[in-house]
Amino acid sequence: MAMTVAAFAPVCVSASPDSLTETAVKRYFLAQADVRCHLLTPAASMAVTAGYLQARNASIRASGTMGALTPWLEQARAAAANAPCDAPQLRAAATQAQDAYRGFVAQPRLDLGDWTGDRSYPDTSAWRLAQYQSTSGADAVLGLYGTLSDARFVVMAHFADGARPYSARLLVRNADVVSAGLINRAPRELSPAAPLGFTSATTLSFTARDSADVRIALKPEVRSNEAGFSLTGGFVGKAEADDAVRFDLPTAAWRAMAPLDPREDVVVAFDCDDGPRYMRFTVGDFLTGLTFVRLPSPYGQRL
Repeated sequence: MAMTVAAFAPVCVSASPDSLTETAVKRYFLAQADVRCHLLTPAASMAVTAGYLQARNASIRASGTMGALTPWLEQARAAAANAPCDAPQLRAAATQAQDAYRGFVAQPRLDLGDWTGDRSYPDTSAWRLAQYQSTSGADAVLGLYGTLSDARFVVMAHFADGARPYSARLLVRNADVVSAGLINRAPRELSPAAPLGFTSATTLSFTARDSADVRIALKPEVRSNEAGFSLTGGFVGKAEADDAVRFDLPTAAWRAMAPLDPREDVVVAFDCDDGPRYMRFTVGDFLTGLTFVRLPSPYGQRL
């Protein structure tokens, strides 16, 4: 799903980019120009940056490499540094982005492929940003859980054999050590061995700070419409709750995901009495979803 926030701005480039690259470059240009010219409200500026990241990820998926965008982004950065802040085209691009943001922030949910964002019922504890993984050995969810004003980065899991892990760690490629991540296309299964590419020498490990036993649904609700009813009128939105264990992960864990390729994995290692169990999650558009659920409420505020 393409983000609603558009960021059209003039960028001088040496050749014609494809449409995905062009969208990413235009959003990046406006985000960079806004840093200097303060064209947008703070919330709209966050949304434009998130929109750039989503467009960047789409371009990476299409091109198969993270490096294809680099020369375009360098030209956009240079153009933003020299653009007159009162240029009519730049002001028009900012107005368009600001108007688009008003509609974007009012959406209750955002589907980002592997991740789902939810801004509805802001005072209720719920999955605000979630990626679900279901295997024969376990059901698990990684993401932000809580109210919109107080959501924590957590992982929750239920194991088919009744195992109760005593700790959990999020494993993330160390981008300062390894420049490119492994794109693992193997089926996602709970494994007793660390997935390919995740060694102690190349991986950052973030240990959960707290744990708790919970009872919660670990599979996404089936939605045929916003109310959760099928075409025949039957309710299909309710997901069954399971006994599960919750682990709260440090904020530094998701910050380490920022430079990663959207196609690569992060891994949760659940430490059990009989040894660790590993489950893979896709980086995807996590940062775009994170921004979506952290934007201020559109009610009673200047957007």
